[in-house]
Amino acid sequence: MRTIPSEISRRTRSRAERSVFAALKAIPDSESVALHSVHLPAHRYKRVGEIDFVVVTPQLILFIEVKGGQISHHDGEWRFGRGDGTADVRREGPFAQASSGMHELERELRQAVDGLRARRAVGGYLVITPDVDLPPMTEYDPEQYLGQRAYDGGRGLEAAIERAGKYWRKKGQNRSAISPIPAALRKEIVRAMRPNFDLVPNLRSRITDLEAEFERLTAEQYEKIDALAENPRHVWRGGAGTGKTFLAAEAARRKSVNGSVLFTCASSPLARHVAHVLSDEPVTVLPYERLHEVRGRTFDHLIVDEAQDLMNFKALNELDELIDGGLERGHWIFMLDQNNQVLSPQHYDDEAWEYLRGLGVTSLALGRNCRNTEQIVTQVQTYTGADLGVAKAGQGEHVVFADVRSRVHEAEALDAYLDRLAAEGLSPGDITILSSTGDWENSSARLSRRSGRIEPYSDLVGTGAPRRRITWSSVADFKGLENQAVCVIDMEPEALAGRLDAVYVAWTRARAQLWIATRPGVKPLLNDMCLASLKLKRNGAAK
Repeated sequence: MRTIPSEISRRTRSRAERSVFAALKAIPDSESVALHSVHLPAHRYKRVGEIDFVVVTPQLILFIEVKGGQISHHDGEWRFGRGDGTADVRREGPFAQASSGMHELERELRQAVDGLRARRAVGGYLVITPDVDLPPMTEYDPEQYLGQRAYDGGRGLEAAIERAGKYWRKKGQNRSAISPIPAALRKEIVRAMRPNFDLVPNLRSRITDLEAEFERLTAEQYEKIDALAENPRHVWRGGAGTGKTFLAAEAARRKSVNGSVLFTCASSPLARHVAHVLSDEPVTVLPYERLHEVRGRTFDHLIVDEAQDLMNFKALNELDELIDGGLERGHWIFMLDQNNQVLSPQHYDDEAWEYLRGLGVTSLALGRNCRNTEQIVTQVQTYTGADLGVAKAGQGEHVVFADVRSRVHEAEALDAYLDRLAAEGLSPGDITILSSTGDWENSSARLSRRSGRIEPYSDLVGTGAPRRRITWSSVADFKGLENQAVCVIDMEPEALAGRLDAVYVAWTRARAQLWIATRPGVKPLLNDMCLASLKLKRNGAAK
C-alpha cells in the first residue's frame, strides 16, 4: 500500500504507530493509500494531528486510531500508559475519539471535494491496540477493533481492514453513498487531505526540528564533564561546533561550587556572551586583553576557551600567575580547537602546546558536532580539510553559493536571499550577516534596502536583549558564537588568499542555513583551497 509520507517521520515516537505504518506499507494493495499525521512542529491543522491514519480504499475511507502500551478502563475513565510510569487519563475512549475524528474530517471533505458535496463516500473507523487485547464491551463491535493477538505484529492488519470494510459498507449503504469510490474521486480525496498530513515543512519548522536535535546532542556533552571530574588538569580538543564553549561554561558553573573560578578567552564578544550565560554564577569572566584587571589575584580554577588563540608562552605565563598552584599544580581546563593550530598559526606555538601537554593533563577529543548540519560540515571539510567531528546535528539545507559581480550586485543578491528566508518563516533575529572584511562603512550590507534595520551584533551580545533584527558582525567578533542562518559577504580575493582560518570560522557559525556570496576572483581561490585540502588528505592517507 502506498503511504503518505513514504517514510514515517522520525518525530513519531510511538512504537505502536511505527508498527502500524510498516504493516500498512507491507500490504500488497496498489489501489489504496494510507495517510499518516507527521506531527510537524509548524502543523497547519492541530486537530488533524489527532487522527493517526486515514486509509483511502476503493470501498471506503477508513480512519484508524492506534493506542500503544498499557490501557485500562475503570469507572468511566480510560487510562493510556505513556511508557514512563505515568498515564493519560480521559473520559473519552479510543472508539469515541476515532468516531469524532472521522465525522469531523468527513465534514471537511464534503466541503473541500466537489464530488462529495451532495453525496458521501462510505466511511468507518478501526481502533488498533498492538500491545494489549481489550475485553468485549458495548463500546465497539468486533469489526471495529483489532487487538494484540489478531494484529499479530502487523500480519493481521490486512484482514482487519477487509473485515472493517465489509462492516462499514453494509452499515453505510444508502442512496447517497458512493460505492465503490471511483479512482478520480479517491485522488481528489487524497489531494484534499494531503496538505493536512504531509505538509512540506518550511525552513522555520525544519530549524525547530533541528533545534531539538541540537539540544539533545549538546546535552550528551555533559557526560564529558562527569567522566573527567577526578583529574585537576584537562585539555579538551574539538573542532568548531563540538560544544566546547557550552562545556566550558558548564564546567565553570560546576567548579564555582568549590572555589573561585576565572573564565577567559581571546574574544571580547565571546567573553561578554559567556558572562551573560553565567551572570547568576560566582564566576569571573574576562577576555584575555582585560586580565590586568585581576592581576595580583589567584583563582582556585581556570577555564580557557578557544585556547588555541592563547597557545604561546607569553599568554601561558600570564595565566600561570592567576591560578593557585600555577599551571603545573593548579586546577584548569583548556578548550582547544586543533584545526586552528594549522588554520591560524600566528598565535599558536607548538612548544607551548608540548609544555602544556606535559603537565599531567587528561586529554579528551570531542568527536560529535552538535552545532552544524551535515551539509555545512561537509562544505567546511571539503574546502579547509578541518576536522569538525562526526556530523550528528541532522540534515539541513544545502549550502548556497551566490556568484556576484560587485558590491551593488552582492547587496541585491543578499536582499533576494533574505526575502526567501522571510517567506520561509524565519524571523530576522535568526539571521546574522558576517562580513569578511569587518568594515561596515564599505560593507555591501550598507547597500541593502534593509540596512536601516540591520543591527550590529556587538551591540547585543552579552546584554540579554532578544534579537529582533537581522544582525551584522565581522568574522573575528563572531568567533565562538552562532546563529540559525548565516550570510557571508564582503569576501575579497586579496584578503582571502591564504586565510583558511577566515573561511573556517565564518562558515562554521551557521547552525542550519549558510549562504555565501562570492565576488570575482573568490571562486578560484576557494577551488584552490579545496584542491590543496584534497592533496593533504591523499598525502596523509598515503603515509
